[in-house]
Amino acid sequence: MKKYLLLSMVLLLLFSCQDPYENDNFVVYDLYPAATYLESRQDEFSEWIEILNYADMYNAVNQASKTFTLFVPNNEAVEAFLEARGVSAVTDLTKEYAKALVKYHVIEGEISQKEFLLGGKLTMPTLSGDYLSVSFDDSETSEGGINSVYLNDEALVDEFANEVTNGYVYALKGVLTPLVETIYDRLVENDDYSIFKDAVEATGWDETLNTVYDTIQNEYGGSSVVKRNYTAFVVSNTTFAADGVSSLSDLVSKVGASNDYENSENALYQYVAYHLLSSTKYIEDLYTFSGDDSTAVWSTLADKQVLSTSDIDGSYYVNYDDETSTGISFVTDMTDIPAKNGLLQEVNDYMPVFSPKPVTIIWDVCDYDDVASYVNAYGASNSLGDIFQIIQANEYKVTFDPDAVTSYEWNAFSSASSGSYPACGYLITKSNDGGVTNTYGAYKNDMLFVNLGYSGNITMQTPVVLKGRYKVELFYASAGSLSEFVSGGSLCKFSLDDTSNEVYVYDGASASVGIYGLTLFSEIEFEASDNHQLKIVLLDPRATTSSAYRLQLDYIKFTPIND
Repeated sequence: MKKYLLLSMVLLLLFSCQDPYENDNFVVYDLYPAATYLESRQDEFSEWIEILNYADMYNAVNQASKTFTLFVPNNEAVEAFLEARGVSAVTDLTKEYAKALVKYHVIEGEISQKEFLLGGKLTMPTLSGDYLSVSFDDSETSEGGINSVYLNDEALVDEFANEVTNGYVYALKGVLTPLVETIYDRLVENDDYSIFKDAVEATGWDETLNTVYDTIQNEYGGSSVVKRNYTAFVVSNTTFAADGVSSLSDLVSKVGASNDYENSENALYQYVAYHLLSSTKYIEDLYTFSGDDSTAVWSTLADKQVLSTSDIDGSYYVNYDDETSTGISFVTDMTDIPAKNGLLQEVNDYMPVFSPKPVTIIWDVCDYDDVASYVNAYGASNSLGDIFQIIQANEYKVTFDPDAVTSYEWNAFSSASSGSYPACGYLITKSNDGGVTNTYGAYKNDMLFVNLGYSGNITMQTPVVLKGRYKVELFYASAGSLSEFVSGGSLCKFSLDDTSNEVYVYDGASASVGIYGLTLFSEIEFEASDNHQLKIVLLDPRATTSSAYRLQLDYIKFTPIND
């Protein structure tokens, strides 16, 4: 690590009778703002300086009013990058691309060496709105330790957190490739995805998979911008061929589709939609199960259809069939393929629509796309980065704007606790053990605030629940400030579609931080696989009069009844 130091004798109180530090030596950092610092190392970073100037970003990263973390490739790395792109000079790049390249290498905010070496996804986005990840090469051929740290698995980190007056500079031995391609772009650029791409285009899903941001208009004439994220389970031409499919027309015949491909009830439309989730799910997410469960279900963009992921004796599958003891696997080295609006996961089967047997469903009542987008926007505006379902060092309460978060519909009345807790909002939990667990023990590190006053109510939609009979339980948080409610509880009415039950939340819980459960319905039957409407009505007068009142809802559990 190179830091330029100036060793000097510091004389204080020049005209005073005595300097109390006159015999002490001080090390003074000869620091510059980021771009000026790079100028002092022209022999190593002149190529990147040229890119900064060409992209009109030099002064931006040199300003003193903000802090930045720069990831700067050395000259050799830039030269190799230009050669790989088939150009000989920086000015052969378009200015638009050069600016995107720089923005992908700059974070507004400071990432210290300690935080950086924690590994994984960095907590703050780049100026391009993307998140970089840190990994460690533990292969036999690597040097190991601090000499084998990579950014985005493509650039070896050469120097860590060189301090400048407005942040830190990390030196790289490679150039990071800007994430500018959407999921649709990824399909277009890979010839082996041409059949799946043709199906996406024929059904009109190409527009969706090419969208990064949506502007949502509200009923009052305002608007909000929502970031879109998807997970696409893609099928290669090679895999299609194994199932006798060599063209779009073959696939149409395979799934039994008619010609109106853009009709939402068309079999080809449903097939493509079935391969899409409306959020970003890494392989690690898909194979994270609750409790003793070994199967998870995921709502797809196909109406009322889900797919499942399972751990069967240590092997992972999609849509595992117990009757045939077979399932679909992901293709090695073709998973977690990043795109500007999500991820691609390649599967080794053409993956038709499949109806799994009823399984336990853990529904995090905050798990909605617009909630994630709104909460992450809050995190970005407060220099926290993405915070949706991510433990933080401190608790944060996010108050929902009903125009931006439409997954909930609520009616609020007077509440004495409205100054302390949002009517409808989000709690991101904190950790006291370095981020291993949250203090409540909440399922996804978050909870939904419901603080609507007496007779206040809120409605939301469940994920797809498979046809069958279930026991339904609510899990919620208690705390010391809720002590007046734990004896006898707080009356609420819960309804799933037309079935209702009145329960006493907090009854039997403790007046201490933790997650507690109660049964909402000992048995309820769903005649078809579908989404359902959950409605909660607060029937406790203290919801209006108590300065401590609120519900903090963690998740709802649907357990199949098999007898």
